[in-house]
Amino acid sequence: MKKIYFAGLALATTVVFAACGGEDTATTKDTKEITVAVQLESSKDILEIAKKEAEKEGYTINIMEVSDNVAYNDAVQHEEADANFAQHEPFMKMFNQEKKADLVAVQPIYYFAGGFYSKEYNDANELPDNGKVGIPSDPTNEGRALAILNAKGVIQLKEGVGFDGTIDDVVENPKNLKFERIDLLNLAKAYDESDIAMVFCYPAYLKPIKLTTDDAILLEAEDASKHYALQVVTRDGEKDSEKIKVLKEAMTTKEVADYIKNSSDGANIPAF
Repeated sequence: MKKIYFAGLALATTVVFAACGGEDTATTKDTKEITVAVQLESSKDILEIAKKEAEKEGYTINIMEVSDNVAYNDAVQHEEADANFAQHEPFMKMFNQEKKADLVAVQPIYYFAGGFYSKEYNDANELPDNGKVGIPSDPTNEGRALAILNAKGVIQLKEGVGFDGTIDDVVENPKNLKFERIDLLNLAKAYDESDIAMVFCYPAYLKPIKLTTDDAILLEAEDASKHYALQVVTRDGEKDSEKIKVLKEAMTTKEVADYIKNSSDGANIPAF
């Protein structure tokens, strides 16, 4: 009976230690993984480079790909991802306000110039009266597009609105341009529409329509572009965590900077 007792005790002890050991392993694995939500292919490529640097610190970067401009913030806010790399800070602030979220921008990675493109006209002065202009439908990117038009003298916005202007803030519109709000992801497609005189777009969406920033008839000034640098975003409670520290360091290496410049023909500029 003693043999059976001790064997049973040993088995029970083994099970207990195995269970505890399994829990520790799972916890360790969880803390050594960083899940980052992205939407653009270029953001994914940068994270693929960053993975190698994170591995030196014992971390694995997992890439969560999403298909729209809301899912990557929802994923972070609901703790399905540790961070995202898909947006500028003004867009994040709009999400926080609408969703009562607590996301924070912790590291600018690169910036680029927004611009206006036209299939028919080579200069904004050639735009016809009552011409239709495609601009983003979300408030932050609408404000950015209108700020460019204001800076270039195409329209005039109310004094003091800065980057937060809306169509309702246009006080002078000499050509009586008609603004059509279009989802950010569909602006490049609108370029080919016959009734669109000019459309706002970002470099990341130009490739399918075979354009570069050199084709812009109106291009944003660099200081304004820096205001909209693409950022690493996380939850407020995670901003000082080891995970985010490792992620920031992994995404701000020379290798990442070189990729940003070389993969975009100079359209994207490192912000670190």
